Amino acid sequence: MRTKTKLMLSLTTVSLVLGFMVSLGYRQNRVASSLGVLVTGSSAVNKQLTQRLTALKESNQEADQQLAAVTEEINQFEEKSAGSSQALKNLQTRLTAERILAGITPVHGPGISLTMTDGGSNGSDVEQILTHDWNVRSVVNELFTAGAEAVTINDYRVVATSAVECQGPVVSVNGHRLGAPFQIEAIGDPTTLKSALDIPGGILDALRQQGLQVSEPQIETDIDMPAYTNALEATGTN
Repeated sequence: MRTKTKLMLSLTTVSLVLGFMVSLGYRQNRVASSLGVLVTGSSAVNKQLTQRLTALKESNQEADQQLAAVTEEINQFEEKSAGSSQALKNLQTRLTAERILAGITPVHGPGISLTMTDGGSNGSDVEQILTHDWNVRSVVNELFTAGAEAVTINDYRVVATSAVECQGPVVSVNGHRLGAPFQIEAIGDPTTLKSALDIPGGILDALRQQGLQVSEPQIETDIDMPAYTNALEATGTN
């Protein structure tokens, strides 16, 4: 009974920490957006925003460390209490699902994969045929809406706090600067995910009409995905 109580308290702690991380991520993204909007404004204001963004990144790092410590503690509780009761098994199942959604654990399973890349010029507007951050996000959002349990972009796990944004000629994912092509993988029911993307007039058709090159979604029997990692400082294309 004591072990069950500890596990329930730990589950609550994990939820609080995850909520804290999501809040920090949104605050960090908001400050980053302000930096982009005010880049031509007062240098004093820009300096203040930069300091705030740095502080939020440090807070995110502390939250990551706290979450790792709590996760390790829960792992130890689970090993000691495995199989003690059906209620505890249900809690363990719920905790596993929460970890997958939060991206804090590696996961594998069936799903789909596809590749997006820039289109050929052929006299077209160059800006239109480049793969932008919103193009990538639109596909990722469609996959999550269709029930994807986990998604990666070029092997980087995408979670609620993930920032997918343009940085000059590249797209930044979790602080990692990536260039086309972009391989997107999703774990979930393969048929459902593929059908969601293949809808006539859907997101993939729209991207192709824009001029981008998008492959047909391929059903995969087993996809291995890493846990979420966030590079606080990007030093170049990874």
